[in-house]
Amino acid sequence: MNNKKVIALVAVIAVIIIGTIAAIVFFTFDREGVAFNSGSFSATSGGRTFSIGVHSRSSDGIYNVANNTWRASPARANGSSRVNYTFTATNLDNMTVRNTNTEGMVSLTFTQGDAEKTVDITGDFNENIDMSSFEPGQITLRLVFENATNVEALISW
Repeated sequence: MNNKKVIALVAVIAVIIIGTIAAIVFFTFDREGVAFNSGSFSATSGGRTFSIGVHSRSSDGIYNVANNTWRASPARANGSSRVNYTFTATNLDNMTVRNTNTEGMVSLTFTQGDAEKTVDITGDFNENIDMSSFEPGQITLRLVFENATNVEALISW
């Protein structure tokens, strides 16, 4: 290969890489741009393991866990999203749920072994959650969306 062909090939590869990165950044910060139709993510942060899974028929938005807060903000959703997280006693004492949505229903279920608690958080919801039936350790949180629109859910601990 001569130098011109190598330079052209490198330029094409660079454009593809830069375009891909730009698309990821754009869609990550565009509330209606990221689509999670099915999948999961697991990570360890600060010694705590958590995973996020999204299982829905039509859902787009942002789902993430950062700084002891799970944020779910789909523009429209019909399905569910879950987080598995290892909670401390302090985390459980500080469990707060805030949600707004304009249409449909949204509920949040906490599961640990045989213990389960479901809270209807549809509409304007802002409450501390009594977690006394749960022990420190791994708990699954599942948001269930039924034809929900303009959801902004923040679960903090």
